[in-house]
Amino acid sequence: MKRKLVEYKMKFVLGAVMLVLLVLLAKISYLQLVQTEEYRTMARNNYIRIVPVFAPRGEIFDRDGEKIVTNRPIYTVSINDLNLQGTAYHLYLDRTGADAVRMADTLAWILAGDEEAVLYFEQISDQELVIGDNFTEAEAYTVKKKFIEETIKDRISGNKVKLETGKPLEIAVAYHPETVKTLRRQDLASFGVRMEKETDELSKLVAMLFDAGVFEDETPYEVESRVRQNIRDKKWYRPYEPVLVAEDIPPQMVVALREKQMDLPGVVVDIKPTRAYPHKELLSHVLGYVQNINAEQYREHKDEGYLMNDLFGQNGLEKVYEKYLRGEHGARQVEVDASSRPVRDLGMKQPVPGNDLVLTVDLELQKAAEQALADGVKRAQQAGYVYSKGGAAVVMDVNTGAVLAMASYPGFEPQLFEGGLSETQYRELQESKALMNRAITGLYPPGSTFKMVTAAAILENKVVDPEYKMPDPGYFMLGKGRFRDWKPGGHGSVDLREALEVSCDTYFYKFGLQVGVNAIAHYAREFGLGEKTGINLPGEMGGAVPTPQYKYDKEKSFLVWTHKDFARVRELNEAIDNADTEEQKQQLRRLRDKELEKQLKKFEWNLNWHAYDTVNMSTGQGYNMYTPLQLAAYVTAIANGGILYRPYLVDKIVSPDGKVVKEFAPKVRQKVDIKPDNLQIIREGMHMVTLPPAGTAAAVFAGAKYTAAAKTGTAENEKGEGNAHALFVSFAPYEKPEVAVAVVLEYGHSGSGYAGPIARQILDAYFAGQEPVEPGDATAQKPGDATTGVETPDRAETEQADNPVDWAAIPSLNWPGWEPEPGPETTGPASRPAMPGAGEHAQPASPAQTTVRPEVPAGQSRRVVVPAERQPAPATAPAPEAVPGLPVQQSEPQQAHPAPSIPDRVPEQNLPPQTPAPLQGAQEQPAPPPAGPEEQAENRQNIDE
Repeated sequence: MKRKLVEYKMKFVLGAVMLVLLVLLAKISYLQLVQTEEYRTMARNNYIRIVPVFAPRGEIFDRDGEKIVTNRPIYTVSINDLNLQGTAYHLYLDRTGADAVRMADTLAWILAGDEEAVLYFEQISDQELVIGDNFTEAEAYTVKKKFIEETIKDRISGNKVKLETGKPLEIAVAYHPETVKTLRRQDLASFGVRMEKETDELSKLVAMLFDAGVFEDETPYEVESRVRQNIRDKKWYRPYEPVLVAEDIPPQMVVALREKQMDLPGVVVDIKPTRAYPHKELLSHVLGYVQNINAEQYREHKDEGYLMNDLFGQNGLEKVYEKYLRGEHGARQVEVDASSRPVRDLGMKQPVPGNDLVLTVDLELQKAAEQALADGVKRAQQAGYVYSKGGAAVVMDVNTGAVLAMASYPGFEPQLFEGGLSETQYRELQESKALMNRAITGLYPPGSTFKMVTAAAILENKVVDPEYKMPDPGYFMLGKGRFRDWKPGGHGSVDLREALEVSCDTYFYKFGLQVGVNAIAHYAREFGLGEKTGINLPGEMGGAVPTPQYKYDKEKSFLVWTHKDFARVRELNEAIDNADTEEQKQQLRRLRDKELEKQLKKFEWNLNWHAYDTVNMSTGQGYNMYTPLQLAAYVTAIANGGILYRPYLVDKIVSPDGKVVKEFAPKVRQKVDIKPDNLQIIREGMHMVTLPPAGTAAAVFAGAKYTAAAKTGTAENEKGEGNAHALFVSFAPYEKPEVAVAVVLEYGHSGSGYAGPIARQILDAYFAGQEPVEPGDATAQKPGDATTGVETPDRAETEQADNPVDWAAIPSLNWPGWEPEPGPETTGPASRPAMPGAGEHAQPASPAQTTVRPEVPAGQSRRVVVPAERQPAPATAPAPEAVPGLPVQQSEPQQAHPAPSIPDRVPEQNLPPQTPAPLQGAQEQPAPPPAGPEEQAENRQNIDE
C-alpha cells in the first residue's frame, strides 16, 4: 500500500516537472520563433543610435532670382540620455521620530514656489495636481502647499520600516536657486533632514557652455530647467530622440567638447541648417520667421515626420507655405559603446531639401519702399510730429494684382527668433509694434483717398452732371451745422474732376449726402473695401464699410461695455456665464434682454444713423476703416479699367531639381460695376491732382519723368490736433498704367506733405532706368524744382558664410544641394537652376467723440494756386445750394442730443518744391465722429429733427 502511494506521488511529481518543462519549452519557442525581431531590435537599440539629419528648408527668391532667404549651417549640442536631470538638491530624512507634521508643513510652504519641485511630487505620488482657472495666485499656492505636505506625510508613513533600519529616505527635490537659498536658512537638521547637491553630465555641459558665453540671456538654472522640461516631453513622444541643449555654438567649443567626450557620455555635437537673412530686416513682415516647433504644433504635426527640434514657420510666408518649404529629413545610423559614445557610422539616408519660393516682389523696389518709409517717418518727426513712428506702403502691378513691394515700418530681424527672444527684446518689439504688418492688419480712416468711391456713387446714380460747376463758399450747411472745407473761402466753382483735383470737401459733402449712405457703401464694396483681399498671408484684417447697422452694432457694443447705465447688463452677462443649468441661463438671458432694451431706448439718437454720418462718410471719415493693401487694390481697379484682382506674393514654387511644383496666376475677384466713361472721369480727376497749378499733389510730382494720377488724404484720429494720418494713393504712368502705390504714414499730419514724398520715392525707384514717358500738352509739367527721387541703394552683396572650421568632417552637414551663400556675382546655388525672371489705427475711446482738426503751425505757408477764372470773391461768395428735399433746420437741436460741432479744416496746399525738406501743408481733414447706414429718407427726417 505504501509502495503504491509512493509510486503515485512520484508520478505526480514527474507530471508536474514535465508540465513545467513543457511551459518553459513553449515560452522559449515563442521567444525564438515569434518575438525574434522584437528582441533583436531591442538588442540593436542598445548599441545603435538613429541620429536624424535635418533637411534644409527651401530658399526664397525675388522675381528676378535674387536670394532673399537662405540657409546656413550651425553647430548644435544635444543629449541622448533622458535620465539626466542636471543640478538638483535632494532632501533626505535620516531618522524616525522626527516631527513629521511640522517638517512637512515647513518644507511644503517653501517647495510650493518651485514649479519643478511640484512636478517631482506629482511624479512620485502618481497624481496630477489640478488648479482651477479661476483660482487666485494665493489660492493656487495654498493648493500646491497642501498637496506637497500630504505627499511628504504619505511617503514617510509608507517607508517607516526603511527608516527604522537606518536607511535614508528621499522626501523631496529642489531645483530653483531661490528655493535652495530658503531651505539653507532653515534648521533642517532639527527634523533629521539633510540636503545634498547632485550633478551629472548635463550640469557639466551647461557650465562649460555658460562659461563660453553661449547663453546670453539665460542662467544655467534656466537652461537646465528648459532641458528637463524637454526631457519630460520626449519621454512621452520621442524617447529615442536627442534633446537639444544649445544651438549655434562656436567652433572652439566644439573642439573643447570633443576633447572631453570621455567625460561627457551621451553628449552629441551635430550640425543643423538654420535660416539666414542676407538683407536683415528687408521684407520681414511678409517673410515671417521660424522657431523650433512648440509642443502644441508638435502634437498636431508629429505624424507628418516632424522632430522635436524642427524649425516651423510661425508667421508670414514661412507659415503659409510650411508644407512646401520644409524638407524631408534624413537619418544616420551610428554604433555606440556602453557609454553611448559613437564608435562608427553604419550608413546614412540623405535628407531632401524643401521647395523654393519665387516671389512677385522686386528686391530693389522693396528696398526703396522700406527706405522711403523710414525717411518719411524721420521727416515727420523732425517737423515736430512726434507720434509719427510707423507706416506702410504697398506697390501692386495694376494688370495682374501681383505685389511688387510691401513695406511696414518699423521692421524686425527674423533671425532674432531662431534662438528665442529675451524678455527685453520681446518687450521692445511689442512697444514699437514692429511685429505688426501694418500693410494688412493696420486699419485707418482713408480720408480724401476715399473720394473716388463717393465720385463713383455720384456718377453712377446721376446725382449731378460731372461738368456742373458747383459754387464753393468753403463750407456746407447741414441744418444749422456747418461743415468746413479744408480751404477757408472755398475753391470757387468746381466740377467733379476739379473737386478731385483740389480735394474740395464741400462738393463731396453736398453730393455725397444726396446720393446717400447705401450708394456710397455699395461702391466701396465694389472696389473691395471693407473686406479681406484674400492675399496669401496670415492675419489680414477686413476693415469696415459704414452702414446704419454697423453703426448701431458698434455703438451698442461700446455702450454695453463702458457706460455706467449698462452695469446691470454686464452683471447679468457674467451671471449667465457662471450659471450651472441651461434653465438658469435662459431665465438670466430674459432678464438681461429686458434690461438691455430698457437702456438702449435712452440712447436711440446715438445708435441711429444721421445725415452728418453720411457727410462724414463721403470724405473718408467716420466709421470708414481700411488697410493699406485694400487701398492699393482699390486704386489698381481704378487704373486698369475696373478689374479687382486678388493680390498675391508667390509667383511659383520650385523643387530642388528645378521643376515647377506649383504656379500662381492672377485671379480676378470681381469686375467693378461702374461704366467705363465714369471710371475715365475719375482717372482724369486723379491725373489733375498731380498737375500744377491747383493739384494737391502737383509739388509731389514736379520734375517727374513719368506721368501719374494720385489722390492725397489726411485723416483725423484720436490723437487730435496736428496728428492726422497722412495717406497717398497713386498709379503710373497715367496713359498706360503699370503700377499702383498706397502709402499710409501714421500721425503724419499731411497727405501731400509727408505721405506724398514717400510714394514719389517708390515710383522713382520703379521707373529708374526706364525711358521717360513723353507727356502731351495736357500733361506738360514744369521740370526742375520739386521733390526729387531718392537714390535706391545698390544691390547688396551677399557675404560668404563663415562656416565652422571642421564642419565638412561631420556627415550630417552634407545636405543635397547645399552650398555656402553666394558671392556678388551669384544669384543662387550651383545645384539649383537659375530662377526665371519673373498702423494700426488706435480707435477713439468713444466712437461718437468729436475730433478736432489740426491747425497749420504759425508761420507756415498756406499758399494755394487757383486759376484767376476760378477765384471766388469772398465778400460775395454764394450761399450753398440747398439739397433738394432737405429743409434748412431753423432751430437748435435738442439739448439732450446736440449735433456735433464741426471744427475748421486745415487747407491742403501746393507749396514750392524743395529738397530735402518735406513738403509742407496739411491735406484735407474731415469732420466729426463716425456712424453706420440708413435710407436717405431717414437722413432727411433726422435733419428735420
